[in-house]
Amino acid sequence: METLYQKSKIISRVKKYFLPYIELMTKPSGKKLFLLLLGVMSMQTLTSIQHIYKWFLEPISKISKNAYYYLMRHTKLPVDEFAEVTIRKALGLIEEKLRKLPVLLLIDDTLQEKFGTKFECYSKMFDHARHNGSSYLSGHCFVALTICVPMIIRNKIQYLNIPVRFRLRGKDESKLTIASQMIGEAMKILKDTPKVVLLCDSWYPKGEVIETVKTYENLELIANVRIDTAMFDLPVRTGKRGRPAKKGKELSIYTDFTFNKIDKYFIAARTVLTSLFGENPIYMTLTTTDTDNHKAYRLFLSTVFPDDLNSLFTGYEHIISADKEPLPWLFPLRLYSFRWNIETLFFELKSFWSFGLYMLRSKNGVENFVNIISLVYSCAKILPLSDSAFSSLIDSSPQVSKYAIGDRIRKELFFADFISKHENLFISASLFDLFDFSDPFIFSA
Repeated sequence: METLYQKSKIISRVKKYFLPYIELMTKPSGKKLFLLLLGVMSMQTLTSIQHIYKWFLEPISKISKNAYYYLMRHTKLPVDEFAEVTIRKALGLIEEKLRKLPVLLLIDDTLQEKFGTKFECYSKMFDHARHNGSSYLSGHCFVALTICVPMIIRNKIQYLNIPVRFRLRGKDESKLTIASQMIGEAMKILKDTPKVVLLCDSWYPKGEVIETVKTYENLELIANVRIDTAMFDLPVRTGKRGRPAKKGKELSIYTDFTFNKIDKYFIAARTVLTSLFGENPIYMTLTTTDTDNHKAYRLFLSTVFPDDLNSLFTGYEHIISADKEPLPWLFPLRLYSFRWNIETLFFELKSFWSFGLYMLRSKNGVENFVNIISLVYSCAKILPLSDSAFSSLIDSSPQVSKYAIGDRIRKELFFADFISKHENLFISASLFDLFDFSDPFIFSA
């Protein structure tokens, strides 16, 4: 297998991409990790370690199947360090002229239904999406963190969403605690980034997550919040004696917001005070499709103000605005729309990347396996942008990139195996001329 790195151009390039991850482990464990990563990249369906071993690993390596099981179940893979490497790779994609644009962090959780009660951390949870027709789902809950970085792709500026870390929630763990820890770990790498904006839904802007946001000066929050969130007007100085009021009158979303009709939505915004951020003013945006239907109201919080976003996106307003004439006061709401990228990520992983088909039972094994899939997904998105040999895949989805790269990997493995079995003094040179592994990586349109 070692000679494949020299003979096979694509495998050696893929290894070069994964090398920063491999070097975080011992040499034997790193080798097993790399072979697993190749297996995930090359196979269309991943049901178990046994399945990967039978159809990919066994023919190319003498490592036993139990060694891979041990790697998943008992080896403490440095997944936190993996996340740091992924963040640095994502930041390395940002061109100098885009450095002033904010980097986005997305946090959310997803449920994965599992059948059987032998899985560790298996529990019955409320499912607001009702994926199986019931309000409850039995299985696992994963909290995910992704990073969005501004990129110039085909002369267009867009945000590229890359998964950073998945954590399996234990029975006694809080999603808020897990989320705040992952955000804190990411911010250690992003501490020198001029502006980072955290995007999340209404479950996360509370408690530990809010405290984590307050900890970092360059970290802002834009989030959907509950419509019953208490809001207050800014205090008015009366000039009277005594301690001045810290808050103005309490505001109602039904009577104290003035709506503007934009397309099919009614949208209102104003600066307020909340108990979440104390005396620090925040920007609230209220939306609805029907002002008479209070159940249709949605409330969005932003710690970064439109003027500040306008200064950051000067010259790049079209990135967060589809309007011919961008409306600066809508910038926080427009930026929040990027949060849906993480929902797309969940859909792709579950539909095309065998995310929920794992058969490992231990918490450590499940979390390791899911994060290995995440590493390959990140590779499928980053590699076409960082390696010119894969540039033809820049506009392709991660699924197409995975299939194309995996197909070439399988062909190179077949050619290398064919040559090793038939190589002798008389035919080795002609075979290597026939299978030229140094050819450029070219895919037909």
